[in-house]
Amino acid sequence: MAALVDMKDKIKKYYKFNPSELRGFIISILILSFIISFKEWGGDKFSLAAGFFNWFNAALIVTLAFIVYTTAQRIAGLSIGYQVEHKMWTTGLLIGLLFVFVSKGRIWLLLPGGIIIHHLAGHRLGYFRYDLGYFAHGMIAISGTIALITLAAIFKILNTFIYSPLLEKAILFTILFAIYDVLPIPPLSGSRLFFGSRMVYIFLFSTIIVSGLLLLSDINVMVAIVGSIIIGIVCWLLYYIFFEQKAWRGPWPKKWLSSSVKKK
Repeated sequence: MAALVDMKDKIKKYYKFNPSELRGFIISILILSFIISFKEWGGDKFSLAAGFFNWFNAALIVTLAFIVYTTAQRIAGLSIGYQVEHKMWTTGLLIGLLFVFVSKGRIWLLLPGGIIIHHLAGHRLGYFRYDLGYFAHGMIAISGTIALITLAAIFKILNTFIYSPLLEKAILFTILFAIYDVLPIPPLSGSRLFFGSRMVYIFLFSTIIVSGLLLLSDINVMVAIVGSIIIGIVCWLLYYIFFEQKAWRGPWPKKWLSSSVKKK
């Protein structure tokens, strides 16, 4: 109970967005919603009214996804004594606009930005790892990606009961957003976790990619989630067997290792 009261107090104090973040959110939402609505400005014949209507609908989807994404990261950060700040990636957004114009709306490149972690010294007292850590940074960042996949699964469940083209677009956007975000490209969330723990990154990378692809198919949501976790575990195990354990041995020849063991 005390932990919940403490968490409520942290959210009340530190959840709010600063002016720089709000400006970045507005720009990111406008650009990303324009990207995913690029092909819906009247079809063969240009229509300004239809274009703005579809852009507005796309902005609603992007705004909801951003709220879920940033809220998950903020709560994850506050739970262990860190404050999360979102930073817009101007270069990524411009590249996304370039791709959507060149491809005539066929390619959605969604690269809105990343996060900065602020150390809340008073809330980290008693933690074993007191200062900022790569692993904690990565797990906070990737929590937003996991929230996006969860949101996509909820959208798909709703879409089975109440079919809507808007829900179809929301499913596609949140899945693509999550897949792009898990890539190990700075400043995206995947790059944060990659440097924090390669083993955890391989598991979550595989799980998120597979779950996104399965959710886009006609497979049941629960089957998609469970199947993606199983495939993620398999990929994690294969990565450990064929790369990670060899990387930990170092570049030394086996005869050196065997000789050192004999001396002991």
